[in-house]
Amino acid sequence: MSEVVTPEERRYANRVRHLQARQAANAARGPKGVAAVWWDHARAVATRAERAGDPELWDHLARTLENWCYQVEQRDQQDHAQ
Repeated sequence: MSEVVTPEERRYANRVRHLQARQAANAARGPKGVAAVWWDHARAVATRAERAGDPELWDHLARTLENWCYQVEQRDQQDHAQ
């Protein structure tokens, strides 16, 4: 007998399968391809949250990217100072 799956569980499982398939397909491009998949996924998650009435994930994503860029810029400055 098969287990009953709710529509939300099915949508979640489909999103996970899609993400995993895209990651595998882009793995040949190396980290750049994997990063592109994560970027697309992050935007999709923020868009879904916004549609559900929670636009704050966009702010969180923006702050995360800002922090990442700041850290990379700091590393670059340290590398060039040596």
